[in-house]
Amino acid sequence: MAGPAIKSAARTLEVLEFFSARQQPATVGEIAAALGLPQSSASMLLKSLVSLNYLDYRPATRRFVPTYRVTLLGSWIKVVDDAHAALTDLMEAIHRDTGETVMLGMQHGASMRYVHILGASYAVQLAVAVGTVRPMTLAAIGQVLLSAKPDAEIRAIVRRNNADVAESQRVRESEFMAEIRLVRARGYAESLGRMTAGANVIAMLAPTEGEGPAMAIGVGGPSERIAHARDTIITALGRHLRRPCAKDKPS
Repeated sequence: MAGPAIKSAARTLEVLEFFSARQQPATVGEIAAALGLPQSSASMLLKSLVSLNYLDYRPATRRFVPTYRVTLLGSWIKVVDDAHAALTDLMEAIHRDTGETVMLGMQHGASMRYVHILGASYAVQLAVAVGTVRPMTLAAIGQVLLSAKPDAEIRAIVRRNNADVAESQRVRESEFMAEIRLVRARGYAESLGRMTAGANVIAMLAPTEGEGPAMAIGVGGPSERIAHARDTIITALGRHLRRPCAKDKPS
């Protein structure tokens, strides 16, 4: 019984994350396609959320939309800790400076998960959804998060990732550790198409307060466009993410 309950909880959160990324009403077909669910299962889940007053159904357009009750779920967090609000402000500033997709990620086991995304201002952009999980060794955000860890822990995650991915995506441990040393020295990581062919993400650690989890912010898009704007992106990330006491090193 625990298994189905956990799956239902995960699907409920996926629906809410879908609306967070989409930011407009959606039909059951659109939601089912985005989440990879049979339309009948998606319909039952959405009807349950409507009955609980977390979603509103609009018969005229046959679309669902979150209610204000969803907004209230996390309203208390700002009173207790505004660190995440500050991070979204930093993301907005980086987005204004670069125009590219800006992603906030954190560790999820031996992987990293995207928890907030601002889409690019360009028609052609890096497409990634909130909740997407990537191997830490292949994603720039994962690599920069690893750079803050002890070498022994990094090596363990490298072995775990290598066991989980296709042979073509496995990394050589010695080469990866050399790259981590470079990330530590320069303060940022790049994916260079390892996760998504033809795309590049440049990422830096985000400032954290208290005992919260480590997080990182990345800027990504088509490799050619990122290469052209590379200095601008690195400068924007450094200006907004590094603490005032840190001395920025030239790239």
